[in-house]
Amino acid sequence: MDSILFFDTEIEPKSRKVLDIGAITADGNSFHSNKISDFIAFIKSSKYICGHNIFKHDLNYIQNAVISAEINPAYVIDTLYFSPLLFPSRPYHALLKDDKLQSDDLNNPLNDSIKAKELFFDETTAFNRLDNNIKIIYFLLLKDFREFRSFFSFLSYAPQPVAVEPF
Repeated sequence: MDSILFFDTEIEPKSRKVLDIGAITADGNSFHSNKISDFIAFIKSSKYICGHNIFKHDLNYIQNAVISAEINPAYVIDTLYFSPLLFPSRPYHALLKDDKLQSDDLNNPLNDSIKAKELFFDETTAFNRLDNNIKIIYFLLLKDFREFRSFFSFLSYAPQPVAVEPF
């Protein structure tokens, strides 16, 4: 299995400054700091990086760090997009923030990274359990969109051509 790292950021909304970064590898090594240079060093050995809602949020603030770490943009996975397809009765549109005791507490990006990791592996398990025809349909419909292609790449999923019977 290729190396994958899960991350999240905490951003100050007005200044757009990175306040905190949390990350965890698939094997449990963790990072929690606001030092971008340390984050770059931590993610540098990963082939894939993953998080929840990172295309529309986190990458806006740390894209230069990802580039500096030489992470290929084709290997960035966002768990937000497959969630409603794989869990239609309980989609993970937002990560549960059960670690926050008060609503004005800052988010903890390390905890959110762990939740993103759990969600990602829930998604891979759910995808692998799908009927083969559904997997093929998802792949053929979604493989060209950045929100989905890295997920298929990580799983090394590419279906065999299907013989279609004429009408």
